[in-house]
Amino acid sequence: MSLFGRLLGRQKSRWPESWQTYPGFVGDAAALWTVDLGAIDAAPVASLPVRLDVSVPYPADVDGLPTGHLVEAEVAIRSVVDELGGVYLGRVASGGRCRFTAHLPAQPSAAVHVPGLADAVATVEDDPHWAYVRDTLAPDARQHRLLADRVVLDALASAGDRFDVPREVEHLAFFADEGTAEAAAGDLRAEGFTTAVGPDGTGELALTATRTDPVAPPRLHNLTWWVQEAIERHGGTYDGWSCAVAF
Repeated sequence: MSLFGRLLGRQKSRWPESWQTYPGFVGDAAALWTVDLGAIDAAPVASLPVRLDVSVPYPADVDGLPTGHLVEAEVAIRSVVDELGGVYLGRVASGGRCRFTAHLPAQPSAAVHVPGLADAVATVEDDPHWAYVRDTLAPDARQHRLLADRVVLDALASAGDRFDVPREVEHLAFFADEGTAEAAAGDLRAEGFTTAVGPDGTGELALTATRTDPVAPPRLHNLTWWVQEAIERHGGTYDGWSCAVAF
């Protein structure tokens, strides 16, 4: 359990927690997720069939995102969830309101009230399949790509990398046949990539595409998402990117 959890006196987690924050959109509106991905991997949990959602307003910027921290509201909601024997899973903030989500072992015996949050609106419903958690709270394909990028960026940062320095970045993908691999390679070459297609030793074909680029977000995330879409458009599987450290 995290230090934050121990300070709150929370019970030991039912799964290894893995909290991540990532941006996205709810409809056309900018949004910000903070989610325990460990819970996503564990879902659904049969002993927690009831979903609790608490909607809370917050001061927003011009994009509708929070201008300050939502920690106080989160702490208050976590406390209520713990009292009900449930598990807090995460939140989505968009358009001036934040939706906090938890799962409970049973329907509460009375209406849920969160002390200190006068404007909070709590709703409870049966959701044994964790449909909202799996379909909405979980990261979508683009958010998964961003999270995978962060793993590489964290490794580069620990080595002292300067993300804004252009360097050769290699992207790797796999295809079942040469025709689809070459079609994808053509799309990539049209955008300035140097490509190579060859057997990977396991019966698939590997496509490598290299180009000189900086790796600073958010430009990097837009680039890797474009590459992934180009690969998948031709039936391939994008395996990610790598580069040398730039000082």
